[in-house]
Amino acid sequence: MAKLIVIKEPDGDRTPFLRGILVQSLVNAGIAFEEAYGLAQTVRNELHDKREISSADLKGRVAKLLEKQHGSDKCRRYETDSPEKPGLIVHTPTRSAPFSVGILAHSLETCAISPEMAMQGATRVLANLRKTGHQEIDHKALRRVIYRCLHGHCSPQAANRYLSWRRFENSGIPLIILIGGATGSGKSTLSSELAYRLDVSRHQSTDMMREIIRSYLSPQMMPTLQYSSFEAWRGLPGSVDGNKPDIESPVINGFLSQFAAMKLALDATVDRAIEERHHLILEGVHVVPAEMNLKEDKREAIVIPIMLATMKKGLLSKQLERRGREKHKRRAAHYLQNLDDIWELQSWLLDEADRNGIPIIENWFLEDSVRAALDLVIGVLMKHFPPQPGDERYLH
Repeated sequence: MAKLIVIKEPDGDRTPFLRGILVQSLVNAGIAFEEAYGLAQTVRNELHDKREISSADLKGRVAKLLEKQHGSDKCRRYETDSPEKPGLIVHTPTRSAPFSVGILAHSLETCAISPEMAMQGATRVLANLRKTGHQEIDHKALRRVIYRCLHGHCSPQAANRYLSWRRFENSGIPLIILIGGATGSGKSTLSSELAYRLDVSRHQSTDMMREIIRSYLSPQMMPTLQYSSFEAWRGLPGSVDGNKPDIESPVINGFLSQFAAMKLALDATVDRAIEERHHLILEGVHVVPAEMNLKEDKREAIVIPIMLATMKKGLLSKQLERRGREKHKRRAAHYLQNLDDIWELQSWLLDEADRNGIPIIENWFLEDSVRAALDLVIGVLMKHFPPQPGDERYLH
């Protein structure tokens, strides 16, 4: 399902469609949560093939369904944004803002809590606050309410994941996620989704790094950098007229030559993020964690390497063909002509990852891959920051 962008009128701001935000609007209009969630899901399913929709068109579509299912009174209340109960204000050290079920649910998904459970937990938090008569609340007190609602109404595991995440955020330690994989495996898409879900502002591609490095190195100095990762063998000695040199594994040797030219830049990028204590997602075919300087005992960071894979050659071929169609500068035919070399490079990358204990995520469906990556991240964080439910210091 394509990511749907809502274009807000009249200023033209672009924001992703979030079911949670729509659910909250419907709940405010007097719709029961279960019905609101079902209606929001119906709207999303109807828009599955769209990439953009204006806020007015979206609101009109929701209003039609609402009037049909719940009558004109609830429809009018939704259209006029007139909630049945007053809003709740959350105070933080830097600002005050209305409480949002959708935003809270989205943040809970960061802890690898399922979307359904995250929405259930966020809705329970709102119900709890309304029951106790809150009209404003400090963010520290809100976090304690969130923990108790997750533990009591969702699951102890969800509550512990939230607690570990809070402990990690309070630590100030940077999170470094490294995503490797061959051409066409979906690295950039996965990293973009993780950057959004985890609120990571620094997102670096090794493709861009290679472009920068080769712009100031002449082809004579580093000939393999002039080619794609799966064609780097063309820059090796002995390569003549498009024929591979007579050496063992020319595809892998060409790639390793490229990697050697980029290793210092890769390590420097990670070091800079750690020094400045910024979270970072670094993705690209040249992310080979086993060959990088990632000794955690010498670093004040949580470093999580991931290798992404497409395990069926036919599926990889389809992904490369789609990539060529979507990005006009990347010709599908060129990728498909080199499919065997891309497959060989992927096999080597996966073998390296397997021998060095690097987690491998098979990329079938994006949402499943994102969920697997989030599970991996929260699993590592729970080892470093084990939940201590009796200690509310970590909910500050």
